[in-house]
Amino acid sequence: MSWEEVDKGWGDQAHVWASIMEPRWWPEFDAVLRATEVGQGTNYLDIACGSGFMINMAARRGAQAHGLDASGRLLTLAKRRTPGADIRHGDMNALPWSNETFDVATSCRGIWGPNQEAVVEAARVLKPGGCLGLSFFSAGRESSQIGKAFHAIRRISEHEIEWSQQLGEIGLEGRAEEMCENAGLVPRDRQAVQFDLEGADIEHEIRAWMSAGPAWMAIQERGAEEVESSIREELSQLEEPGIGVRTQVQIEYVVATKPT
Repeated sequence: MSWEEVDKGWGDQAHVWASIMEPRWWPEFDAVLRATEVGQGTNYLDIACGSGFMINMAARRGAQAHGLDASGRLLTLAKRRTPGADIRHGDMNALPWSNETFDVATSCRGIWGPNQEAVVEAARVLKPGGCLGLSFFSAGRESSQIGKAFHAIRRISEHEIEWSQQLGEIGLEGRAEEMCENAGLVPRDRQAVQFDLEGADIEHEIRAWMSAGPAWMAIQERGAEEVESSIREELSQLEEPGIGVRTQVQIEYVVATKPT
């Protein structure tokens, strides 16, 4: 899928993603913003920014916020969230900013295993001494609670079985660090943050996951009813009476600095 086609999946339920799914990842966003020391006056870029929740968090810290995503419908919501930010539609492999523009760039689960060129581009737009924060799912997610949601989608989607293996490679030991080094950056030690995705009930959780791009692809292959049924079967195991659905997530991240 080319970057111009991303909006087909990720934009289809953009309003649901923005209101139900994306805000629940704030502990990840907070950890990466803290690790990269985004604050007052930081010239900041979020790559694959989605509907812009992380951009908004950075702007509230006083950063000069910028963002880029391939989904025009997600960007409509991102611009509404943070009207003062410079948010652009485009390809992360060809960032529309000049060399050495930013103090910090981040991408939270937006740059994956096949995206070496995106890391090279991120390094290009960083100032000397600036840093890139990359977050990704831990390699062991298949046996984790969050793995249930991905399993629900992949077991009925041939496309996602093949593609997710390539995407997930960034989580393998040393892979993200290698990608940063290949782009001329110096990675620090890998860190991790653990938290729960909280859903009011199973219906809330199904709606959240049906808004994700991978679910859209599975829906094209098998239909919405079958995808919904698969997600329900997997995630109902995590529902607790009187509490809702809590899905444990572990995210890892690497911060890499551009040499001066």
